[in-house]
This record gives sequence, structure tokens and C-alpha cells, in this order.
Amino acid sequence: MEIELTVNGKLCRADVPAMKPLLAVLRDDIGLLGAKEGCGEGECGACSVLMNGRLVNACLVPAVQASGSELLTIEGLGASDDMDILQKAFVTEGAVQCGFCTPGMVLAARALLEENPSPSEDEIRIAISGNICRCTGYENIRRAVEKAVRDGYCGTFAARKNMCSGRVPVSTDRDGVAAFVPQNLDEALEILDANPDACLLAGATDILPDIKNGKFRPEKIIDLTRVRELTGIEIRDDVIRIGACVTNGDIIRSRPIREHLPALFEASAQSGAPAVQNRATVGGNLATASGAADLPSILLPLDAAIVLKSADGVRRMPLERFIRGYRDPDRRPNELILAIEVPMPKENSFQKFCKRGSRKALTLSRVSLGFYMSLDGGTISEFRAAAGSMSPVPMRLVKLEEALAGRKLTPDLIEEAAAAAREEVNPRKSPAWRKAITANLVRRFLVEVMEKAR
Repeated sequence: MEIELTVNGKLCRADVPAMKPLLAVLRDDIGLLGAKEGCGEGECGACSVLMNGRLVNACLVPAVQASGSELLTIEGLGASDDMDILQKAFVTEGAVQCGFCTPGMVLAARALLEENPSPSEDEIRIAISGNICRCTGYENIRRAVEKAVRDGYCGTFAARKNMCSGRVPVSTDRDGVAAFVPQNLDEALEILDANPDACLLAGATDILPDIKNGKFRPEKIIDLTRVRELTGIEIRDDVIRIGACVTNGDIIRSRPIREHLPALFEASAQSGAPAVQNRATVGGNLATASGAADLPSILLPLDAAIVLKSADGVRRMPLERFIRGYRDPDRRPNELILAIEVPMPKENSFQKFCKRGSRKALTLSRVSLGFYMSLDGGTISEFRAAAGSMSPVPMRLVKLEEALAGRKLTPDLIEEAAAAAREEVNPRKSPAWRKAITANLVRRFLVEVMEKAR
């Protein structure tokens, strides 16, 4: 497959397999060695680059999806004898030691400053959170970013131009993988109808690591990232509609989500580092039907529905019914997820997402909980809750819901609810710890609601 890339202001072409990681394309085919492979799974950030203005892990971007993109790598900032302001700040503040991870760290900082020219200390920490190889520690790196801002770095940015022709990569069969690149929904459905055994490719944050580790080898792939009908967040008739290919990063940046679904914003913000958030999609997170997925834990209480489409028509179902079992979504072979629909929360309602893991940030959930509650006076008119990472799939806490429905929110009821939640969850590992955490988080949510409702 011949792909086009605009790399550091130059048009580049390469003839590569569709699923070859962008990192390998940059190093092997274009000869840019600044981005490094550390983990190869999107966890270390050593391969970070900017793609179409967003930070991504180059190890997690297939060549077919990178084609037509504008890229900025460390080589595009400055050379060792002609460094830009940010690179100089890293040197001046002692934010460089061995240098292996430094290019990715610098690109993460550059991505932050392009989007936010006056970041807070916490925003800097979040921006570099996915670059975990940091022998210098956080503080020197943070000071380097702050120095670059003081030195006027953000005023030096010039608009970058994508020089690619816009030509779509032609469907090919190379290295045993047939790649299809539909441009619209009708074309995607036609291809899928003829190739129901094809792998649907969206964010690729799970697929490329599985290919690398030998767990998965697709024979056919359908790249959905160019299908505009699968993108966008909009409000339609009191329903918030989220396209299946909307990323966690899109959710974090969305004003309607922040305003109406703050718990979903929080879940997306806690799902990986910025480079992963800019790739991982809502549809992919739900379609994996994993008990450890973060988004279902809050989308279930928000009463979300899944909209699927095939050449045969449209199906709509509650998310709870869509996730039938572990890795077993209710998706027919010729269907794709079109959108996720969430009813507009009621005016006097409360929602919250909670996650606990083995560390504070960038952790897999050991416990995740989502809550939605509406009050009529002091009486609970609606209450929904769900738990993740304690069963094969995320589950509604039905007994807890029944214990609260239609009752007055009081301190005694809160303790009753915490005990009910403790009994309802049945984790296989660390059961005592997970049960205790669940009870504590239920109690904390209900206390917060009671205090806000006063």
C-alpha cells in the first residue's frame, strides 16, 4: 500500500503493509530515528509524535490510518546545533539524561503548548503523564516547560500545512492482509456486507499490541477512521449522540459533554494518557465487551443505548443488552456501531464516575463505579449504578438500585446502601478489598448528593 505523509513540512511516500506501525514507517522507510520504541504498546511514550496536531503514540498508529496525515517529529523542532526554545529549556533545566525518552517527552510538551499556551502545573503533569520513562523526574521536566513558556516559545508557532494530495490508499492485499479504506458509511457497510469476517479498525490501541504480541493476526481489515458519519458529538431531541469513532480525547474537549455528562468526561480523562486518549474510541471501548473497560461503568447508569447499522437496516438496544458476556457484544457480523445515545440528564440529577487501581494515575481499574441519581424533593426518584472490573462484564447493581428507589435520602439509608453494595458485588480476586472499596464509594457518592441537595 502506497501511503503519503507530510513529515516536518516535507511530502513523503512509502510503500508499506497496511498494518505496519507508523513508528516503523518513520524509522525504516523515512529515516527519522528520533522517535524510539520502548514498550511497543502505547505505555511509555518514547515514540510520541504529533499527528494532525494531536499527540499520538506512533507505535499504535497503523500505516493505513496515518496516510494523508501531517506529522511533527522531534527532527521538525530543531537539530542539536540549532535547537528550538523548548529543546534548549530541557537542556538548561537538566530535564535530559540518557535521552532515549526525551524526544517523546518534548513532543508531549509541544502538543500541550500548541493547545494551551499557559498551562498550570497540574496540566503540565497530565500532559506528560504518558511519558513514563523519566529518569530526571517530573520536576525538572515541568520547570523546562514553564521556562519555555516564559521565554516566549508559544509565540514562535507557525501554522503547519498538510502537503498530501488527499488521495486515499488503494485497497491492497500485502503480507496476507487485505485492507479496505471506505470514505463514507454506505461504502463501509457495502464492504462489511461482502466481508463480514473483516476486522473493524478504529483507534487500534488494542489491535496493534495484540498483533505485536502474536495474539491476533487479521486477514482483512476495514479502516473506519475516514467515515465521517461515525464521528461527532451532538444533541438531538434531548439525546446526546456520540459517534462510534469519537475518541476519549474528543469527549474531554467537548463542551456539551462537560456540561451535561461530566461523569463521562471524568471516565474518559482517567482512561489512559493523552496520546492514548487521542486514539481510543468510544465504540471500540464498548465493542471489546471487557469487564475492565472504563466507559461502560458510567454509560450503563446514564441509560445509554447502542445504535448499530448494517446493509439490512438499523438496530437500537440498551447498552446493558449489547454487552452479553466477556468479549461477546451483540453485534452481527455485517453490523458496525454507528453511535451511542445518552438521554439528557434531568435538571435535578447527580452523576459520578469512580475508579481505583494499583496506583493513582494511568492504571487499569481494579474497581470502577458509575452512579446516576435524580431527586424529587428529598426522595430518590431515579437511581442507577454499575460496577466494572469485578465481573466478566460491567454490571448494573440492581439490588442496590432497588434498595434506594423511591426512598428518602437519609444517613441511615446511606449506610444501608453501602451494605447492600458490599453484598451485591462478587469479585473473584481481592474480594474483601474490592467489597470494602465499593461500599465506601457508594457511601461517598450518596453523602455528596445529600450535602448538595440541602
